[in-house]
Amino acid sequence: MDFVHLLMHSLVDIPANTTSMPITYYLPKNTTMDGSHSAFLFFPQASGHIQMPAGMQLSFHPLPTYGLLYVSRGTGHLTCGGRNFILTANSFVLFDGKEGFSITSNSNLEHDLLYFNGTPIQCFYDELKKLDGLYISALSSSGLSSLLRPLLPGGTAYSSAFAFHRMLTDFLSELIDYSSAFEQGTSVPDYLRQLREYLDENFFKDISLEGLESLFGVNRYRLCREFREHFDQPPLQYLHGARIAKAKLLLAETTLKVHEISYQVGYENPNQFIHHFKKITGWTPAAYREKKR
Repeated sequence: MDFVHLLMHSLVDIPANTTSMPITYYLPKNTTMDGSHSAFLFFPQASGHIQMPAGMQLSFHPLPTYGLLYVSRGTGHLTCGGRNFILTANSFVLFDGKEGFSITSNSNLEHDLLYFNGTPIQCFYDELKKLDGLYISALSSSGLSSLLRPLLPGGTAYSSAFAFHRMLTDFLSELIDYSSAFEQGTSVPDYLRQLREYLDENFFKDISLEGLESLFGVNRYRLCREFREHFDQPPLQYLHGARIAKAKLLLAETTLKVHEISYQVGYENPNQFIHHFKKITGWTPAAYREKKR
């Protein structure tokens, strides 16, 4: 079975808003290459330039692949391995398909996607994960875009398995160097790590900037600024993301009513819950539950 057919079979479901276009329109195309060295080198599996309409979600069961995703325009998010990566223009994500993943478009999301694999990837991936280098919010400012561009659709065609291996190795090596230097220059203060853990564990509570200021003894304006600098979003936006992630599980796995889930994840007003759910996922809670069924 070729990779794109494997990709199609791993779809959790086919979104309703693909009825006017076949699902293959939203998937990459197979990449064929001499596989005799695949046990030792990086090798491409599929790639494509993809345009997803607003409110669309593609969710996949675990797959033997890794992905490079680069956004040219639009907004959305990629969820993989318990992490939620915010997708905006010029952002980049490296993800492990073996953990299962989903790509969601909040607005029309235009992105390039490369699926690949190979024995060397585990070493690179583990190091980047340790350095928090799997995501870059503005790739062009990092100076890495010139190394990534040839690997993506429309870039310089790689003439052989060895050429692809060299190009991807160069990019991942530079990504590690960049992430290592960034981490050394901008280490995350302990109170911000503690704050993020607090939000993850207490998302269902009534949390305000005033309360966080009192709890951590840091001025709310400084707290917001520094949290955004290190985690790419302000603390209350991060809180809403944590709440909605939990709500998605409850909608898919329980029969609780929408207003009951709203209270469980920290929203006293169900209308506020519905507003944030739709803003983050592109769906109403009821529509999301129906889609999952």
